[in-house]
Amino acid sequence: MDAFAKMDIFFIVTTVAVVVIAVFVAVILFYVLRTARDVNEVVHIVRKESERFAKGASSARHRIKEGGDSILQNVVAFVQSFAEKKKRWKRKED
Repeated sequence: MDAFAKMDIFFIVTTVAVVVIAVFVAVILFYVLRTARDVNEVVHIVRKESERFAKGASSARHRIKEGGDSILQNVVAFVQSFAEKKKRWKRKED
C-alpha cells in the first residue's frame, strides 16, 4: 500500500473519531447545563424560604421579648408567620 492511501485512511479515521468525540462532548455539555439550571432554581427556592424563615423567627423573638403573651400564643404566632397571607375581600353593600 502506498503512502497516500495510508494517509487517506488515517484522515478518514481521525475525522470520524473527532466527530464522535465532538458529539459526546456536546451531549455531556447539554446535561451539565440542564443540571446547573435545575440547581439554580433549587438555590433560589431555598434562599427565598430561608429569608421567610428568618422573618418568622425574628417576629417570634420580638413577640417573646415584648412579653405578656403566653407561650402557646408565641408558638401560634410563629407558625402563622409561615402561612401565606390571604387577601380578604369585602362585600359591597347595596
